[in-house]
Amino acid sequence: MPAAMVRAAARPLRHRPSEPVRREEHSTSLLAFLPEMSEQVTVYVRAGDPTCAAALQYLTQRGVEHRVRDILTDPSASAILLGRLGRVTVPAFQIGERLIVGFDPVQLARFLPRPEGEAGPSVSFGAGVRTVTAAIAAVHGLPAAYGVEVGPVREGSPAAVAGVRPGDVITAIGAYTLTGGESQFRTAVSARHPGDSMAITVWRDGASQELAVQFPAEPEPAQPV
Repeated sequence: MPAAMVRAAARPLRHRPSEPVRREEHSTSLLAFLPEMSEQVTVYVRAGDPTCAAALQYLTQRGVEHRVRDILTDPSASAILLGRLGRVTVPAFQIGERLIVGFDPVQLARFLPRPEGEAGPSVSFGAGVRTVTAAIAAVHGLPAAYGVEVGPVREGSPAAVAGVRPGDVITAIGAYTLTGGESQFRTAVSARHPGDSMAITVWRDGASQELAVQFPAEPEPAQPV
């Protein structure tokens, strides 16, 4: 074999690299569409929406630190919601990796961090309750098993002042049906603070009626819910 050919065969092949990937630019564009994990609570809102305003007021009153992102002025906020939900809807709450859609104080109370130094429930409903079973629903003529049945009511308590009676069935808090029984009801009460009010729907004598529970502005001594 001629020497020139030997030298050519021994020479390592040189691969011509393709155009380098612009990793930094690609990473930045992705990060723009990922939920921010540096903020513990992020709220996606639309300016001028009354439900969004109520949600922000709720967080502020409870001392929860949060970041606000308006979908009207922040395009990446809309992109995040579209990517996670398949639609853009507000208000929505990013709490850690969890995304909660809609303003439901009962649901939020389960996942929002408590302000530093805040102890457990600071208000008392003032009546015993138990989850409605199929048998209890049948006794009261309810179409399905949901809500909580009221037991003894403490005299002078927020429940008594609101007109709640033993044997009532609380079927809803605000606009939300009580499908989670006693646990959901206690969570809703624990989310209230002194001075708050709580609208409830009770089933009594085969008909629904609305009652307003007002919790005293001064904290009560520790009592059962």
